[in-house]
Amino acid sequence: MMNKIGEINFKKIKRISPSQFYSMKNCAYKSLLAEAFDKKPLLPLSPYAYFGTVLHKMLEFIAKGVIKSEDDFNAEFDNQVKTVEDDLQKNGFGFFVPLKVRIRNFGLKKIQLKKHLRSESDQPISFSNTKFHSEKWFESQDKLIGGKVDLVIENENNIEIIDFKTGAITQDCLDDEGESYSEVKNEFKEQLKIYAYLYFENTNKFPTSLSLVDSAKQKFSVEFSEQECKSIFEEAKSLLKSINHCINTKLFSANPQEGNCKHCLYRPACTFFNKTLETNFSFNDVLGEIKEVKKFQNGNVSVILQNGNKVLTIKNFDSKEFDDLNNNKNKQIRIYNIRRDATEFVYSATDTTMIYE
Repeated sequence: MMNKIGEINFKKIKRISPSQFYSMKNCAYKSLLAEAFDKKPLLPLSPYAYFGTVLHKMLEFIAKGVIKSEDDFNAEFDNQVKTVEDDLQKNGFGFFVPLKVRIRNFGLKKIQLKKHLRSESDQPISFSNTKFHSEKWFESQDKLIGGKVDLVIENENNIEIIDFKTGAITQDCLDDEGESYSEVKNEFKEQLKIYAYLYFENTNKFPTSLSLVDSAKQKFSVEFSEQECKSIFEEAKSLLKSINHCINTKLFSANPQEGNCKHCLYRPACTFFNKTLETNFSFNDVLGEIKEVKKFQNGNVSVILQNGNKVLTIKNFDSKEFDDLNNNKNKQIRIYNIRRDATEFVYSATDTTMIYE
């Protein structure tokens, strides 16, 4: 089915969250598009994103003490998976169900997550002076920055802010001598430092430690200084103001490159990205005029697009797409979330492929 964008009504972004900051810094236009479309994606998410909500919810329940035993864990895990799968079916993404088939190492991820259950030996001798705050909301005094901290642990001498991550926390880097080492991703470091300053604004105290914990219960510490936290906090506020100023001036800009665009769910509405598709064939998206539509005996449909002097073939559309595509010959369309074949300029449609005029 052909999808249309229509007129985009940009709206001011009221508040920036610590988890948004890094993405907004790399491409502010993405955030403006998300706000314009009320944060309703124009493309399907990856099944791993949906499964990530299950993992994060489970970590929240474990941190709050709602889930205490393995039986509790198994029952709630199944319940959370079913809830997500029901929503997927309801929203037309039934091809992602069951998640255990679509997620690589589904069972292993569940086993790793179970490690977060506290055994009696894990418990401190006394909780009398320790407070746990799960999913605690903090916002700046001017309400321009706000977000939920996964877990805050407070006692007489220490305050630890913990953020749970269900994906990779580190990335491989090279030092000055060309040696490889792992380092926590910058986006997570900056996120935690903003949380640290939010905590300070609300309590007049700085945390003593910042940590990231992955699904396998590995903990990664993030070093910080009070000045660093304040600097990034102020940078986030300035960024929000400059982004909103673009709406008044109508002077928009974007940064169309693979790191920013590959997983952007609003790229069908991005004129900057779609302009890039005219000459850049490295993405799993294409643009061109429909020159021919072929239907084969097995029911599969292929569409031939003309993009400048390049002829692009996209195979494996369902037969129900034939009439819509055939009725739009010589019209320029954009096709997103396709898979490149071994042959140059030949692609295949996938479960998440979407077509936009």
